[in-house]
Amino acid sequence: MASLISKVPLNPLLTAPLLFLLTLAPENIRQRTIQQLRQYVSKKSIAKAITTLKWLTALGLARWLSNYASQLAQNNFRFASEKHRYNWPQEIALITGAAGGFGSLMSKDLASKGVTIIAVDIAPALPPDMQKDPRIHYYNCDITSKPAVDELARRIQTAHGDPSILINNAGIAHKHRILDATPASLQSIFAVNILSHYYTAQAFLPAMLRAKKGHVVTLASMASFVSPAEMVSYANTKAAALSFHEGLAAEVRAVYNVPEIKFTVVHPTFAATGLIRKHEADLKRAGVLVIDPQMVADAVVAQILSGRGAQLVIPDDLGVVSCMRAYPHWLAQGMLRLGERAGGEAA
Repeated sequence: MASLISKVPLNPLLTAPLLFLLTLAPENIRQRTIQQLRQYVSKKSIAKAITTLKWLTALGLARWLSNYASQLAQNNFRFASEKHRYNWPQEIALITGAAGGFGSLMSKDLASKGVTIIAVDIAPALPPDMQKDPRIHYYNCDITSKPAVDELARRIQTAHGDPSILINNAGIAHKHRILDATPASLQSIFAVNILSHYYTAQAFLPAMLRAKKGHVVTLASMASFVSPAEMVSYANTKAAALSFHEGLAAEVRAVYNVPEIKFTVVHPTFAATGLIRKHEADLKRAGVLVIDPQMVADAVVAQILSGRGAQLVIPDDLGVVSCMRAYPHWLAQGMLRLGERAGGEAA
């Protein structure tokens, strides 16, 4: 619904021509149009429609300008893209959690563009279709171990060169109440979902800084903005992932003075991957949107190919959730209570 509202009434490409036709068009055209309308509506209704069109056009233009300014800000306030500096058949992308879910889809999509893929996972092997792709190279590595990641970096640099694209995609989830969370479950989820980001950045970012070229993608979640009951540890790590993305981008820009490196953070809603397979039926019964993971992979790959950084909320209709902390408490808490009630009834 939010998408429909923004694409139709708040689209100045639609409202501005109508407003022009009723107010600024040549006299003969304007009068003929108004006469046609008078057959169906009153003069007063036409005047109200003109006022409405003025507001919709103004709001639509303001929305466009705001979106453009936001895109500019996420690209370090640089008008130019870095796309011209990339020759995709010569680029190397390292993707963690590449054996399934978003990781496997992004690996195959980028490989189809000619990019050499370093697929990192702890699975015994990649799926057969990925094994057949000569551009996809599998490396088994425990990314929660800094020594293992450092050794991985040495092996990759020797065999392939330095990656210019780093996608921190690996993630796990535990569904449990705070009082039931075990030390082992907490240590594992924080190690995979956030500590590994530090280790991969420490291993692969220095080469990007030297080249003044690169793109770091952080897979976060809608849980970066809202902490669902019984998934608090997961939400904690995804809020930390957003903070990591923001802080890393700030350091590269302000401390190292390399605005050419781009950063993208991705906030998908629930997607039909192995991460939520056990809970997918419950989510759908609760009326929760579960999206096709290809939608996420397509958005990430398109962003990388654009040579620009961004914050992606997928689907973009849910962008309002990112603003929840700015809402009045009665509104934000009311929305959360409605969601909790729906989930409770479904259970």
